Amino acid sequence: MKISDLAAKEIIVSVLGERGALKGDEELAVILKKRLTKKEMYALNAKATNADIEATLLKLNIDLQRYEELISAGTKKIKNESVHREFYDGGKSE
Repeated sequence: MKISDLAAKEIIVSVLGERGALKGDEELAVILKKRLTKKEMYALNAKATNADIEATLLKLNIDLQRYEELISAGTKKIKNESVHREFYDGGKSE
């Protein structure tokens, strides 16, 4: 998945809600790409953009249970306090 295709802000807002001024789309996409697996990123992107679930399952070659596990694992990683500070302006970046 290309960084330009990633709906980074939508993913962050859907997981964490509105908490402050987010960094730019490209910066957020780079952080997500660094922190999540490809399948977690694709699943979260599909959920945030309301993509067709069946098409997503076929693309990732997984079943619905695994899709839900990917969403859960990705959400847990984003909610990690040391990670979610990186998403906001003024947050610590590595």
